[in-house]
Amino acid sequence: PNQQQQQRQQRMASSFSTTSLLSSSSSSPSPSVSSSNPSSAIPRAAASVVVRYTPTTTTTTTAECNTVESLFQILNLDSLRQDGSATEEVDANMDEFLRVPYKLEGLLLFGLAITVDSFLHVLTVVPLKFAWSCLCFICTVCRPMTGGIGRCRFHRRHLYQLVRGLIIYATYHYCLCPISIGKLYHWIRGQEMLKLYVLMAMVEIFDRLMCSLGQDALDSLYWNITRRPCHPRTIISVVVVLIYAMIHSMILLAHVATLNVAMNSADQALLSLLIGGNFAEIKSTVFKKYNKVVLFKITSSDICERFKLVLFLGLVLLLNCTQGGDKNMVNEYLNMSCIIMSAEMICDWIKHSFITKFNFIKSSAYRDYALILAGDITGVGHEGVNIDHTHAVVKRLGFAQIPLFCVMARYIREAARYADILGDAGDSNHVIYSFAVVYARGSWSLVTGILLAVFAFFLVLKMLLGHVIKSVAHSIIVLASSDEKKKISASNKMQKASKITNCAQGNGPT
Repeated sequence: PNQQQQQRQQRMASSFSTTSLLSSSSSSPSPSVSSSNPSSAIPRAAASVVVRYTPTTTTTTTAECNTVESLFQILNLDSLRQDGSATEEVDANMDEFLRVPYKLEGLLLFGLAITVDSFLHVLTVVPLKFAWSCLCFICTVCRPMTGGIGRCRFHRRHLYQLVRGLIIYATYHYCLCPISIGKLYHWIRGQEMLKLYVLMAMVEIFDRLMCSLGQDALDSLYWNITRRPCHPRTIISVVVVLIYAMIHSMILLAHVATLNVAMNSADQALLSLLIGGNFAEIKSTVFKKYNKVVLFKITSSDICERFKLVLFLGLVLLLNCTQGGDKNMVNEYLNMSCIIMSAEMICDWIKHSFITKFNFIKSSAYRDYALILAGDITGVGHEGVNIDHTHAVVKRLGFAQIPLFCVMARYIREAARYADILGDAGDSNHVIYSFAVVYARGSWSLVTGILLAVFAFFLVLKMLLGHVIKSVAHSIIVLASSDEKKKISASNKMQKASKITNCAQGNGPT
């Protein structure tokens, strides 16, 4: 009986499970299965299972889509968000950054022409002024009762020309001529690289200090001579100018000798040092705060540095040609010169571009600087002052005329000594062999005639260059005035338009 009772309970349990399965299958929305056929219970269960699994698959697919979308948003693959703060102000700043090299080179070219004109002034006009002052002094001494002959009357301003000429001669003859350029060359060449780096840094520092001191010392000398020539302060001014000219000339002579060693070195290590010094200047200037006034001083220093580099490269080329250089040497030297000038230009572009960027200075500032130099040349802004335009612009730039002239004279004398040797026992394949022969074997009258012809050529060149510079300066002033008028008219039109708009809206007076 117990076994029968257990079998009966098992049958009831199996029938209960089948009935619950069929009832669940009959409640499903699938119309393909009939509830009247007991044999279809198993397929309905399967269908029920399939129907219940389908919503789970849809939920998983939706989750995967959400994951992909989130990846797109995180990685910004579709670039829906901006990659940067792209605003009109940023584009305007970038446009100003790219305009700086172009505007800078225009100003540096104009300044280079001014420095060439000023240097030719010392080379041609200053000797003529010295000769005329000597003539006036002689006429005044010969005719003391009348004070001279005609216009040949000696004044205090002529005394300044005599003192300046004597200072130039003393600096050249007693300071630079005793220095042997050959010994200086080999002494610099035998030094270690670290010592040369320190030497070049000292030369650049003292060069800039002397440039800032020189024009003030000359102005003080001119004032004392013309106002109180017999005062002890005048003698002190003469001594100060003489010491300044000698020290600055020796500094520049060392600079030219170092450049000569760098150009003639086989490994070009010193040349790399000189070029690297230009880029080291970027580090010392870019990350500082400047305004437009300080930037003008930096630009003026770059103008003078550009002229000095051109002059020194020319002196080194002249000296090497007289020492026996052939055409291959000249070609290699010109290639090195191009490399040095390119490095200087790139250094100036980078320096000024980032200075203007970090200090929010517009590129139009260089046009204002050109306008300042143009005013010094033409006399605009100096109407009440009787001053030579050459001196005005030289004082503005801080250009050292006298020391550069003395150094050039010393190197020309050294080149003439080698040309004399080359003309007597030189090779005809040299570049300037024919000129060396004329200088060594020609008569004094021929050499004097050639020197006078060269002097006349430079004098005519100075006059033509001065005329061109004045024309350019006048055009700069006229262009600046026209631009200012346009700005004023545009602002007036804007004010009138705003007034009309306010009247139309009833906000202003009728």
